[in-house]
Amino acid sequence: MRLALVLAGRYPDLRGSQVLVQQLADGIRGRGHAVHLVTYGAVASGRPGPRAGRIVRDLGLVARLWRTVRREAIDLIHAHNYEAAIASLVVGRATGRPVVYHGHNALAEELPLYFRARLARALAHRLGRLLDAHVPRRADFCIAVTEELGDILRRRGVAARDLTCIAPAAAPRDAAAHRPRGSSAALVCYAGNLDGYQNLGFLLQSFARVRARVPAARLVLVTHAAPGALRRAVGPGGEIVRAVSYDDVRERSGFPMKLLNYMAAGKAIVASAGSAKGLRDGVTGRIVPDGDQAAFAAAVVELLSDAAARARLGAAARHAVEDPRAWDGVLDRIETVYRNVLAARSAARTDPEASAPDGLGVAAE
Repeated sequence: MRLALVLAGRYPDLRGSQVLVQQLADGIRGRGHAVHLVTYGAVASGRPGPRAGRIVRDLGLVARLWRTVRREAIDLIHAHNYEAAIASLVVGRATGRPVVYHGHNALAEELPLYFRARLARALAHRLGRLLDAHVPRRADFCIAVTEELGDILRRRGVAARDLTCIAPAAAPRDAAAHRPRGSSAALVCYAGNLDGYQNLGFLLQSFARVRARVPAARLVLVTHAAPGALRRAVGPGGEIVRAVSYDDVRERSGFPMKLLNYMAAGKAIVASAGSAKGLRDGVTGRIVPDGDQAAFAAAVVELLSDAAARARLGAAARHAVEDPRAWDGVLDRIETVYRNVLAARSAARTDPEASAPDGLGVAAE
């Protein structure tokens, strides 16, 4: 197969979507397919979220994708997130290529987090709902990174037979790159970007509770982003460390894939329920109710005082992501989606009245 993987973002970059797309491209290419990445390219980094300047880049993305599809005789377009999906649908309709939409989030939930004013947040939520309802269902098939996102997309109009949920897994090279290292028993680390949807205010407030009980505790925020105003919000015991490469931070967002990195590092994890995808409470980490600062702080304090529990949870977490069959399973299911979408498109050309084959549901196992 000749595939175009499309992402409306700077590339290469240390952000989560870019890292995920790169790993998928490498994995799919390793199975003998021709893969072409279509992105903004190595443009200047800017603040995340919606802004007027992105419109020009999105138009450029459409033109770049059009040229790639025509020049490389692309069989299928695999679009990640909304701007890439819109560009891909435009080109796909014009060139007769099928489009697979890969959803990393629900825009109605994420878009308001880039605004502070109540009215702006409300309008962003409504726009997000509109896009959630109209963009994914126009693709030939949808992949959601979580069951929760899959449920949202189904409620917004995506047919159940046209959607499957495929949770990301740690690529083997990532699991191998993370080797457990000794560290201070009172060190708490966050690695990731500093965007609003990360809810770092909750983390900082929870850590203040931790410091009240464990004065020696330290919080380290490892990020590639400029800290800006957040630097002033980091209280006693906290520091921000700038990472200059993916090897320094290995952060991935969207699906909270930073958890895969924490797990691969063999570290004990505390996570709120909404972000605890892939964790089992008491087995591979500690899970606390969403928004409960006291519970979050208590779990951190408990682990800081119990080295044996930290070691047990960290070892179990690392073991859970070391199995290369998990990553192979992700690639198997994505290849199945590709084959079935192309088969359905071929059948439709032969018999325009024919419906999509039931085989589309194979990837939903």
